[in-house]
Amino acid sequence: MQSERALQDGPATITGCHHLAICVHDIDDARRFYGDVLRLQELERPPEIASRFRSAWYLIGSSELHVVENPGFRPLDSPLAPHIAVTTSDFEALTAQIAERGGEFSFGPGAGPDGIERAVLHDPTGNLLEITAAPPRA
Repeated sequence: MQSERALQDGPATITGCHHLAICVHDIDDARRFYGDVLRLQELERPPEIASRFRSAWYLIGSSELHVVENPGFRPLDSPLAPHIAVTTSDFEALTAQIAERGGEFSFGPGAGPDGIERAVLHDPTGNLLEITAAPPRA
């Protein structure tokens, strides 16, 4: 049943992505990848969450990535899905920095079939991450 306000103001809309959560086998390996290789800023987790399960939260632009330890997790065996795609203002510099810190690309860096620069790599669990020069939609 719709609320009185929704009936008056029209339908509510989703305005953004707060966070995406993924599973990894080992949080310490994931911290090295997401923190040291990708250089994402790790966020402080609320104590009531931190005490319940092993995880790390990272800032990506105005959204968050929540990385949760699950030793039994198995990523799908699929060439491109599911995956996280992130964009950067300096594709060449970022991919060079990732390579210098030990990141290994399974594609690129280079132009994809659509002509857009991209690079694909996997975290230690096998989750796929795409880095693209495509600008986010406004």
